[in-house]
Amino acid sequence: MRKNTHSKWMWSLATALSLGFAGCNLFHPTDSRDADNDDAAALTLEGYLEYQNSNYDAARKFFNKAIRADSSYSEAWIGLCKTVIKAQEGINVFELASLAQRYEGPDGKMTSGFLVMSDEKADTISRGIDSVMFYLNQFVARDTTDRTDKKVRFSTIADSYTILQLTKAALRIRAVNSQISSVVSAGSSGMMMDLNALNDMGDSLKPFLSDMAAAAEAIKASPDAAAEIVKAYLPDSTRQYFDDEDYADVSVGLANTIIQINDRAQTVEKDRNDVFFKFGNGRDDDGDGCVDEEALDNYDNDGDGEIDEDVRDSRSIVLVKKRPQNVEDVAKLSQDTETYDLTKSQIDSLSVLEKYNIIDIDMDGKTTQEDLDEWQFVYRNPNERDEKDNHLLKFAIDLSFPGKDLDEKIKNKELIRHDTDVNNIKYSLEKRKKMVGGCWVNYDEEEFLKWFEGRNEK
Repeated sequence: MRKNTHSKWMWSLATALSLGFAGCNLFHPTDSRDADNDDAAALTLEGYLEYQNSNYDAARKFFNKAIRADSSYSEAWIGLCKTVIKAQEGINVFELASLAQRYEGPDGKMTSGFLVMSDEKADTISRGIDSVMFYLNQFVARDTTDRTDKKVRFSTIADSYTILQLTKAALRIRAVNSQISSVVSAGSSGMMMDLNALNDMGDSLKPFLSDMAAAAEAIKASPDAAAEIVKAYLPDSTRQYFDDEDYADVSVGLANTIIQINDRAQTVEKDRNDVFFKFGNGRDDDGDGCVDEEALDNYDNDGDGEIDEDVRDSRSIVLVKKRPQNVEDVAKLSQDTETYDLTKSQIDSLSVLEKYNIIDIDMDGKTTQEDLDEWQFVYRNPNERDEKDNHLLKFAIDLSFPGKDLDEKIKNKELIRHDTDVNNIKYSLEKRKKMVGGCWVNYDEEEFLKWFEGRNEK
């Protein structure tokens, strides 16, 4: 049974928002009404007076003057951001939060406000958010690098910032005919991301991850308030699994994972995008002969020195504590279950998806049904994996990757990865075994030729 009703989360969300743009009162009168060009406090005062009278153009000019006079004056930055958001058509944080609510449409399928709105409205909201974020991001950058007076901090506005970024992310998903709950959801094993949904985004993936990462930073800055907002976006898929006291930590864990993916997306060389962002496609994407060998956990699972390359569609992200159902379960949990740090994005165990029943990850001749070593960690307990700094899956225990350093290993894999023309093979199976090692040592000539199927000839 869910602990909270719809009205309760709306009230909690409204309370959280009252800390941000919706009800933030940063109007601190000064002793002077003279708005000199070099008096940031007086200029900010004039800005708030105009803001209260809904004279947003005039207010914006005063706040900009205040920032020019003193770029560290945080109240001027917030005043400017509030003014810009007020002046944007269709940008209301309460309305944006409500758009995330899922309901049953005329066709009987679950939908949301993001999917049924017109393209014109979606474009208007997107442009409005971009206008606000232009200034908000400048303030956040200053606040996080100690370049403001700290009278107002990022954490004060993190809840509203999160709504804006989640809305922008939801609109990105809308553009590829999906919805946010098809990418991020929850189950009994934790908060999850459906990596296949990311595959469908194409060129929209990096902008989407950037928006989601910005929202993730806001979640980490104010996890309790942000948790209510995340619930608003994913109410049906999360309430039954998480206790309220765990929700903030689980949200932070998911935020960490999103930030890690985005960092990789924004820094990886364009030529290697396919190595990291072709999730669960059932083929060798990095040239080591293994197929979907890594789990998305920000660790090296196969021992080649790289992290989260050629990722399988495992979907598990954040470990959660199992909720006891009766007295006996409570006693058992207290005796046998270790407490995990939900903010670490730890993976407890990998659930085998049906699609992998016909995929041989390490190419040793045994598919998942016959070879669970492809899905089990050397150390079952995630805390023990952290302690021993060993996040290998069992299939990788005996794998080796020749090369004096990581750069050489990657160079060798890249040569193999681009050798895709079966009619003009540059590197034979024996060369691949010597140059890269990895799972190539398990191939025979027949499997070697199959590797080329479906790849572009160059």
